[in-house]
Amino acid sequence: MQNIDENILLFVQGIRWEPLTKLFTFFIPLEIWNITAIILVFFFFFRTKTLRVPIVSFVLAKCSSAYCYEILKHHFHRPRPFLTIKGLVPVITPHGYSSPSGHATLAMAMAVILAYHFPKARGWVFTLTILIGFSRIYFGAHYLSDVLGGFLLGGILGWLCIFFEQAILSVNKGIKLTGTTQRNPD
Repeated sequence: MQNIDENILLFVQGIRWEPLTKLFTFFIPLEIWNITAIILVFFFFFRTKTLRVPIVSFVLAKCSSAYCYEILKHHFHRPRPFLTIKGLVPVITPHGYSSPSGHATLAMAMAVILAYHFPKARGWVFTLTILIGFSRIYFGAHYLSDVLGGFLLGGILGWLCIFFEQAILSVNKGIKLTGTTQRNPD
C-alpha cells in the first residue's frame, strides 16, 4: 500500500495547477462545514417550518471526530508524506502525524449528517467531501490511505451521531424520530 500511496502523491504533484491550488486552499479551514451546516439549517428551517435542526449531531460530530482522529494519529505515528517521500514538494506543511486525515474524518461525518437531514443536498455534499479529501492529497499533506481511513472513520462517526441524536429526540415527548414537531397523544 505504501508504494501505491507514494505513486499517487507523486502523480498528483505532477498535475498541480495554480487555479486548482487556489480553489483547494478554500477547503483548508474545517469551518467550511460549520458554514455549510448553518446555511442548510436556516434554509430548510425557514422553508419547512419544522424542527429539522440536527444541532446535536453537528456538535457530536465535531467533538468526536477531533477526539478520535487525534487518538488514532498518536496510535499510528505515521509521518506526513512530504517528510518521507523523496521529491514530494508539499503545497502546505501541516504539523503532527498523518493518519487518519482529520479533514477527511470531519468532512465525511458532517456529510453523512447533512445528507441524512437534507436528502436533496446529498449530491453536492458528497462531492464537496470528495474534493476536500482529494485536496489533502493534492497538497501533499496526506496519503490516499489516510484520506480513505478518515472517510471510513467519519462515516462511522456520522452515523453514530445521527443514532444518538435520534435517541435523544425520541426521549423528548412531542418529537418524532424524524425531528418534526408533533403532539404526543398521551
